[in-house]
Amino acid sequence: PLLLKVSPDINDIDIPAIINVAIKNNISAIILTNTTNGNRDNLTSKFKEEEGGLSGEPLQKISTNIIKKFYKQLNGSIPIIGVGGVSSGKSAYEKILAGASLLQLYTGFVYRGPSTAKNIKKELIQILKNEGIKNIKDAIGKDI
Repeated sequence: PLLLKVSPDINDIDIPAIINVAIKNNISAIILTNTTNGNRDNLTSKFKEEEGGLSGEPLQKISTNIIKKFYKQLNGSIPIIGVGGVSSGKSAYEKILAGASLLQLYTGFVYRGPSTAKNIKKELIQILKNEGIKNIKDAIGKDI
């Protein structure tokens, strides 16, 4: 399988072209998104001007919005792997509602330790129960 990872710093006008290339080249899944160079104005740390991409919480909403945009245009033709700020059951659920069928974690492990995945799963199961959703597949793209 070949997966395509897309930056959150793309323009909306580029989404159809990216999707067309992915479909023509039989991409197995699209990973949305990578680190961002934007959103620094919302940071309060004295390190906010350091070089390098931002990941984790500063990327969470940006990533979820891009997932929604791709999901609307993909029409289920390619699965989406949601990345960026997944550190709780709530943030995982938001990505799934936006259209992600799989999730990728990294920064959450750095700040919350190796039990992060277990905790996300536990919280996500509770959210699904509260929402009356019996199968996670039924939540994919539900917000669209």
